[in-house]
Amino acid sequence: MRGLRALLALLVLSFVAAGLSAFTLAPISITVAPSGPGSIATFRVKSEDAGRIAIKFSVMTRDSSPDGTETDNPAGDSFLVYPSRMVVEPGSQAVVKVQWRGPAKIDAERCFRFLAEQVPIDAGDQTNSSIKVMFRYIASLYVGTPSFSPDLEVKVVGAKRDDGSTGYFVEITNEGTRHVVALNPTLTLDGGATVLSSADLGKLAGANYLPGHSLRVFVPKSGAMAGRTYDAKIDFEGVY
Repeated sequence: MRGLRALLALLVLSFVAAGLSAFTLAPISITVAPSGPGSIATFRVKSEDAGRIAIKFSVMTRDSSPDGTETDNPAGDSFLVYPSRMVVEPGSQAVVKVQWRGPAKIDAERCFRFLAEQVPIDAGDQTNSSIKVMFRYIASLYVGTPSFSPDLEVKVVGAKRDDGSTGYFVEITNEGTRHVVALNPTLTLDGGATVLSSADLGKLAGANYLPGHSLRVFVPKSGAMAGRTYDAKIDFEGVY
């Protein structure tokens, strides 16, 4: 599950930069239903700090561009988070619940981020913009149904760069209704004439493909014909 391990590694690096973790959050990924009892997610917070810590919670929308840049914005009234803030005693655990308040019927999975951020213990009277975040956890939060499924489509076009090097512009798009982490992807071009391995595909390997979103890279390769669109097939191991 390389995609999940990559996320954990990113969190660990953040912790090292900020010092020892003040708290832990679980799970790091969860899917809720768009209606009914299953529309509530439960996250567990455990204090690892020697003193009392204050934590605020929020949900952000999640969008990404073909180069992999992610953009997050406040989710507004789409969720009810309760409590939205808490003070956790040393070594103790607490629970925060997140309920979907958006449409009861959706035609594709909705993708969000759940943020748990440590703030100064006396930050109650400050505005969100003025609060200094001391420590942060970021989890994946999805709204969907078991009937949703991913559908990865690939487009490969030969190209020649200004320096004379040749290769392929590879774009993978999730045209389905559910996200998928594509582990060990392999592209077969023109029925097997050329094979692009996971090592060739760089950041496309192990990426999380959200519904309706694409990721694109240039893969250097001798023999690629500039301007030609190749027949391409993708094989991968899917993790949700």
